[in-house]
Amino acid sequence: MRVRGFSSLIVVITLLLIWGFFVNKKFFQEDRKYEVHKKEIPRSDCALPALFESHLGCCPHKICPADHYPFFIRSGLANMVGPKICLNNTIIMGGLINNIGWGLNIVVVKGRTGEILERRYFNVFSGGLLEFLKLIQTGSIVLVASYDDPAVVLTDEIREIFARLGSTMIRSVKKRDTWVFAGSVGILKKSQFEKLTANDEKSNVYGDWPEMEEVGGCFPRKI
Repeated sequence: MRVRGFSSLIVVITLLLIWGFFVNKKFFQEDRKYEVHKKEIPRSDCALPALFESHLGCCPHKICPADHYPFFIRSGLANMVGPKICLNNTIIMGGLINNIGWGLNIVVVKGRTGEILERRYFNVFSGGLLEFLKLIQTGSIVLVASYDDPAVVLTDEIREIFARLGSTMIRSVKKRDTWVFAGSVGILKKSQFEKLTANDEKSNVYGDWPEMEEVGGCFPRKI
C-alpha cells in the first residue's frame, strides 16, 4: 500500500511539473509577442533627440535662453491616442490630465509672463472656435495640436486667423490631416514651428490616418 501510495505521489508530481512547464512556456511566448508588439509602436515622446533629453514632467525636457519659453507639441494618433501640449516643461494639455478632445487642442499663453490664459479643444460639437480666436490678444502665444480630424472646424475665416498667427500650412490642412503649430499675435510673422502630414491612403501609417507629428523648441518671449 505504501509503495502504491508513493508511486501515485510521484505520478502527481510529474504531471504537475509537466503542466507547469507548458504554462510557463505559454506565458513566455505571450510575453515575447507583447514585446514584439511594443516595438512596433512609437515609444518615445521625444522629438529631435539631439536637442532634447528625457524628463518625467514633460518629455522632452528643454533648457532655453531666459528670453524664450521651452515648449513641445505632439499631435494625436488617429482617433485613439490623444495629443500633448507642454510649456516650460510642464504638461498643459494631455491624456493624463484628461483635458483633450477631438478636433483642435489649443493653449493660449501670455507672451510676457508665460501665464496660461486658455486651454480648450474645439470640434463640431463644441463650436465657438471663431469667437475664441478673435479674442486672442496681441503678445499671446498660441500652441495647437490636432486630434482625429482638424479640418472639421476650419472655415475660411478661421484659416485666415491662423495664417495671421504665423501659419504657412493652414490653408493646406484637409480631412484627417495631422497638424501641429506654435504661433503668436505680434511676436513672429511666420512661424518656423509647424508640421503637417497629409492624410493619404497610399502612405498612411494607421489606416485612415497618417503618422503623428511633433514640434518643439524655444519660443521667443514677448518683451
